[in-house]
Amino acid sequence: MSAWGAGMANICCTSIPWVWRPGMKVSVRWNMPEGRKDVIKEKIAEIEKYDEPGDIYMHFFPNDEVRVVVSNTGGWGAKHPIPPPVKPINLNSVK
Repeated sequence: MSAWGAGMANICCTSIPWVWRPGMKVSVRWNMPEGRKDVIKEKIAEIEKYDEPGDIYMHFFPNDEVRVVVSNTGGWGAKHPIPPPVKPINLNSVK
């Protein structure tokens, strides 16, 4: 996906405990191609605290920061644990 974009991938057959506990982690692997070359990255990320089970969302940020949250609200929803990014203003288009 492009910067400021959103993507979706479905993962079959994963599960999480009904109750969050400290230290829960997940292995996240993604591809950041450079031209025609695949650049596979992998990181162990802690699952942030959740109050009820839901879907697992991975959010990718600059410098390979990954945040993993569990939510019943989609990534662009107002109640999602991580608010959507605010796209910076293109100063060349402002008159």
